[in-house]
Amino acid sequence: MRNILLILLTLNISFASSQIYTSRTIEIEPGQMDKFIESAGKKTQKFNKDENNFAYYTFNILSGEDTGKIFRVQVGTPEMMDAGLDQAEANYWSKNVGPYIKSNSAGRTVMWGRSAEASVVPESSSNNDLRMVMFYNYKDSGEQDFWRFRERQAKARAAMDEQLDSAMNVMVCSSGCGGNWVAIFFSYESFEQQREINNEGLPKLVEKYNEMFGGGSYEQDVNAVNASLMPNGRRVVHMSLIREASSN
Repeated sequence: MRNILLILLTLNISFASSQIYTSRTIEIEPGQMDKFIESAGKKTQKFNKDENNFAYYTFNILSGEDTGKIFRVQVGTPEMMDAGLDQAEANYWSKNVGPYIKSNSAGRTVMWGRSAEASVVPESSSNNDLRMVMFYNYKDSGEQDFWRFRERQAKARAAMDEQLDSAMNVMVCSSGCGGNWVAIFFSYESFEQQREINNEGLPKLVEKYNEMFGGGSYEQDVNAVNASLMPNGRRVVHMSLIREASSN
């Protein structure tokens, strides 16, 4: 279950809590990206291949205000979090990876939990390295409208005769965020595949959604979600998985 990403507990939604995902944004020293990736990869392969230790996933941020920075995710159980990072592992990172880091601000560290009921992960999507991440911040009063659409969309995706070759992992911020922040990670093989799914697959998803929940329900639920959001409560960022600096 070393997928990507989360954990916030709200009144009406049941979230998977067996994994805790901690993300941080890392700024690399100019011209040192290749060395960072190489050294981070060696550290990850040395310390983070065993299921008894944390797993790590490393992404290159492709758009938004943090373009060119690294988005790195630590995945572990609550027991691992209680035990903390192995000192030898921490020392190795500090000595071998730290010199290539310009900024690793704790202010950009966030903890997440994954909503299993709102997520869908087809087996065919396992090799997709491109991520489109949609960040939402919804009002307290909009909780029901927001999650009704997210859970219904997951059910409609799972019920489609021809599955979309795109994982949808819905992550909920549990610590380090101000407000009800949710990050939805869609995986694609490429930007071209994303375009194809948007043009050909999404209309079929809308059709299945309306078939399952009533004619016009997709548009109605989308409008309700739009009304549920805080001002500027939606943004989109693309990332690319760096496999050589990630756990298997």
